[in-house]
Amino acid sequence: MLLSMIRFLRGYIKIRVSGYSPERFLNACSHKGICLWGLKPVRGAYEMYTDARSLKKMKAVLKKTGTKAEITGRYGLPFFLHRYRKRKVFFAGIFFCAALIYIFSLFIWEIDIEGNLRRTDEAILSFLDSEDVRHGMPVSKVDCSRIASRIREEYSDIIWVSASIQGAKLVIRVKENEDLSQEEPSADSEEKAEDSKKGTDLVADRDCTIVSIVTRNGIPAVKAGSKVKKGDILVSGRVEMKNDAGEVTGYRYREADADIKGEYIQQYENTVEREYPVKDYIKERNQPVKKSQWYLRIGPWTASLGSIENKYENCEYRAWEKDLKLGDSFILPVSFGEREVVPYKTHRESLTDEEIQQDLSRAFALWCEELEKKGVEIIRNDVKIYTEQKKASAKGSVTLQGEVAEKRDTEILPDPERETLETERENQNGND
Repeated sequence: MLLSMIRFLRGYIKIRVSGYSPERFLNACSHKGICLWGLKPVRGAYEMYTDARSLKKMKAVLKKTGTKAEITGRYGLPFFLHRYRKRKVFFAGIFFCAALIYIFSLFIWEIDIEGNLRRTDEAILSFLDSEDVRHGMPVSKVDCSRIASRIREEYSDIIWVSASIQGAKLVIRVKENEDLSQEEPSADSEEKAEDSKKGTDLVADRDCTIVSIVTRNGIPAVKAGSKVKKGDILVSGRVEMKNDAGEVTGYRYREADADIKGEYIQQYENTVEREYPVKDYIKERNQPVKKSQWYLRIGPWTASLGSIENKYENCEYRAWEKDLKLGDSFILPVSFGEREVVPYKTHRESLTDEEIQQDLSRAFALWCEELEKKGVEIIRNDVKIYTEQKKASAKGSVTLQGEVAEKRDTEILPDPERETLETERENQNGND
């Protein structure tokens, strides 16, 4: 690669050597140190490449060996500049483009965020914008260490951040704490929760029958086979403290934690209209009618060519856009694209009984797949399809089994011992 660049900068030529004995010419060139490459036989002659400076040395060799050399091509920068030496505007354009590319390289034109799962790119970009980190900012003002530090301070669940500049692109890579939702509370956090007298209960989020309950923290209030209603406490976060006589002297509060599955019935209903609209794209001379508009976007400015205004009532808007970039990391703030409008008319068609049953069955199957992805098991299916003249419906009940618990703050009760002391004080004050 480096050798090819050197040859291009110096310039090289392609020659065809013919005569009585071109082999003598090749041996003589090798003896005199003349560099030749790309040698190949062509119709009783040889074609090869050599640099422009070696052409003068060949004259004596050609005369001595009785061969002839014909120049068939000139390549490289010197010949290119000589060929277009009178086109001043062309060279001015080259220098202008080089200067423009250099100026563009001084700014950040893309911010790429990798590794974020809980938060969207838009949320992180919005935070960066509040920190004056945005598209179009100078590269010299980008402080990668400060950006990484501010992101870690803002988002507690992000445990690792790196920021780097690649060409005109700012790349931010983050690592989120995947076990954040599964972390067990430490002893310090439990003490703080007890001191603040706060806790959470697990309550039923619907009417159901408890199938299984595995408690990890808290006091279970139901058992397998119990029928509960929405809002009933399943696991209490309030733990009673008793003395040797079995009397309740106080309470401790903690966060209830358990795996609770219940069986419940959920109604399903989906209706499909028998008639549906169909698009008929308007054609002229067997070609679809459409209006196109090309546009060029440079930063915040946009220049358009053509118009997409139309006189039709119904139409589709389509568009595509392509960014200009040099390599993968040097993205220019220049893009071009095309917008087009395709008009159409509509007419209505009717589904057959078989087609409408297939649509309803497909929709119900997708609904069941979504439930299974959430860990819900289908126990029994009583959904049926009812067809009418203008529509059809899938109705019925589905018996499901899955998680039925949700969190709710525990009701705080006064300690019995404290109530007794306050009552005694009130009685004593009354006697006095």
